[in-house]
Amino acid sequence: MSINTIPTVNLLPYHEARKAARRKKVYTMLGGAALAGALVVVLGGAYIDHRIEAISGLNQVLAAENGRMDMQIREVNTLRKDIEGLLQRQKAIEGLQNERNRPVQLLEELVRQVPEGVYLTTLKQSGDAFTVTGIAQSNERVSELLHNLGQVQWLDKAELIESKAVMMTNNLREQRRLFDFSMRFAYRAPEAAEDGKTGKAGGASAASAANGGKG
Repeated sequence: MSINTIPTVNLLPYHEARKAARRKKVYTMLGGAALAGALVVVLGGAYIDHRIEAISGLNQVLAAENGRMDMQIREVNTLRKDIEGLLQRQKAIEGLQNERNRPVQLLEELVRQVPEGVYLTTLKQSGDAFTVTGIAQSNERVSELLHNLGQVQWLDKAELIESKAVMMTNNLREQRRLFDFSMRFAYRAPEAAEDGKTGKAGGASAASAANGGKG
């Protein structure tokens, strides 16, 4: 009796070759992935560096423009202060000029406005306020003077302080009944004058003067 033998095949080299092929494939994929990753990192870094440079350049331009605008703003503020200073000095000069001309202007106006039969004895000034005293032949003359002052546009708040009858002796030793009066008024800047208002104020003051003087 004979025994048949089955020939054997060694498959170990084949499995080793397959494993080696798979390892090579894996290593190749890993290498490709690493290379791709490195390339992405390099390109991303280059893009980021480029953007940083662009932003830095833009920041420098903005800083330069801001500096230029700040300088222009300072120049404008300086010019504005200079203009304001010039306007203030101009107003001060005009105010001094008006102050210097005011007494002459007031005296000329009083000469025009004082009616016949009224004689002024004193004129006092305190700031923008004036007080006059005088003698009048009648109380109607006092009212007329008060009304006239109320019509002057650059005078304001004309009002009678007192009007009383007194007996006075002239050079001929004749006694006459006259009215000793005092009134006050204020200076008003031309830009504050309003047409029509002074007339009403003067008329009211004159009426009150007439009523008060008769009492």
